[in-house]
Amino acid sequence: MKDATELIRALTGLAWPLFAAWVVWKLLPEIRNVVRNRAFSLKVGNNELTVQQFTDQVIETTAELQQQVTAQTDRGRPGQEPSPQSQRVVHRILWVDDTPANNAYQTAQLQAMGMEVVQAESTDEGLRALRRAAPPFDVVITDMGRAEADGFDPDAGLKLIRKIRETDAMTPVFVYGGAGAAARRDQVADAGGNGVTQSPAELFVLLGQVGRFPKTAT
Repeated sequence: MKDATELIRALTGLAWPLFAAWVVWKLLPEIRNVVRNRAFSLKVGNNELTVQQFTDQVIETTAELQQQVTAQTDRGRPGQEPSPQSQRVVHRILWVDDTPANNAYQTAQLQAMGMEVVQAESTDEGLRALRRAAPPFDVVITDMGRAEADGFDPDAGLKLIRKIRETDAMTPVFVYGGAGAAARRDQVADAGGNGVTQSPAELFVLLGQVGRFPKTAT
């Protein structure tokens, strides 16, 4: 299983840059036209789409690709029994980040896969959301450093994990941040976190290890 996961991580790490490069290469002329003319539509093939329609279709398409790749992480080798995680479905995610716009694309992808994503911008707001959640969240994602009520806290992610673990030992908590967060992997584990990454592709792999996404669960 570990070997399969590492392979998927390698493949998704290659797939995302290649896909992004292909999109930019194919659509650069139209993107330039939109920017230059402040247009609200662009031509794709023989069809004219609004920018919103185009954005929605890109999100849905890449979400489907990501969903298919992530689903491979729990298939294992031929003849292998399904893991308990393969029977679980991830319905609700709490994402704590003081700049939600930084995760807008990933959030839209998760929603396109059928998940509800609730956003919180501080540790206190996140803890309130956890207490009030009905049904409870299946996963928590947090950044590492963020602006809190008393100023910027470089350890906010760790503190959130510790707070959660005081009353909840089971809900998976992942740290999604930059290189600085990824370098603190041991601290995240010591605090009770389940993983840390700066890669969008690896984030989906981690989520796929928790359970199946709603649109692949039928």
